[in-house]
Amino acid sequence: MIADYRSAGLSLRAHPFQFLRDELDQLGVTRNERLAKAPDGCRIKVSGLVLLRQRPGTASGITFVTLEDETGFANLIIRPEIWERDHRAARMSNALVVTGELQRQHNVIHVLVSRVEDLTPLLANLQTKSRDFQ
Repeated sequence: MIADYRSAGLSLRAHPFQFLRDELDQLGVTRNERLAKAPDGCRIKVSGLVLLRQRPGTASGITFVTLEDETGFANLIIRPEIWERDHRAARMSNALVVTGELQRQHNVIHVLVSRVEDLTPLLANLQTKSRDFQ
């Protein structure tokens, strides 16, 4: 699995967050598969590998990020002031844990982020790559 991530940025064998799950559970991190059942407006902490970052010119400085843990995806909305305050983790990290408010609009679920933290040191043996768009 480590060789897969080093060469291709992904693996079909296992997800690295499987090996971090006990520690993430102790930190109160919600598995991404559980976002669908979490109540709208609740405070939540999610994590994952950064799959992509998008900052469209038409979004008034808002950045959209998609994280993946071993159970699924989490879509994030990061306002400009949070992006600037937590810029090192938000811009450079391959793995994140974020805290925010779960928002549900029709069938779309996202987390409005209030805090971004780098989880990359926990994945020191893996070299993952995000698929960022400009």
